[in-house]
Amino acid sequence: HMGDTFAPIGEVIESAFGDGFTGIMVALVIAYLVAGVLVFNLPNPLRYFAPGASARRAKERARKTAVANGETPEEETFPDPMPPGDLTNEELRRYDGSNPALPILLAAKGRIFDMTRGRDFYGKGGPYNCFAGIDCSRALAKVSLEKKDLNANCADLFASERDVLNDWVAKFEAKYPVVGNVLDSTYDGAP
Repeated sequence: HMGDTFAPIGEVIESAFGDGFTGIMVALVIAYLVAGVLVFNLPNPLRYFAPGASARRAKERARKTAVANGETPEEETFPDPMPPGDLTNEELRRYDGSNPALPILLAAKGRIFDMTRGRDFYGKGGPYNCFAGIDCSRALAKVSLEKKDLNANCADLFASERDVLNDWVAKFEAKYPVVGNVLDSTYDGAP
């Protein structure tokens, strides 16, 4: 009988903690649930230390100040969208976010995306600037910022990594314009 199996464990716990054990367990469960709610509903405090975070905070403060003063916040300006056209890897490198007058491009699976609207993330000083100006398929698939993964070599990816890459490409397609293909693409994964 199952109840008999756990009876000795209950006796050991009761002898170690006394009658207050049930109260302690209830308090621990409640504390655990409260901590879970706080963790998932409060902003991440580490966001203040992320690359480019101070620039983003300064822009947001300037916007809020303008609104508070009854002014129209200054709209962020972007270069004209990249006209559609295929590029070589060498030509793609020019659009790495280092020149604010040029669009920011990255390639995934040999397709080139204009990421200029995501300048805070992909532009100079942004946390994902290492993806700009290259085909970063492997890094996206492996969710990596390591230099060794910043390439299009995807032949040895696991199925789960290919799925992650496809998810990234789908997100890019939904948010950023596709402007062309890499003419001399070294992408060697599944289409």
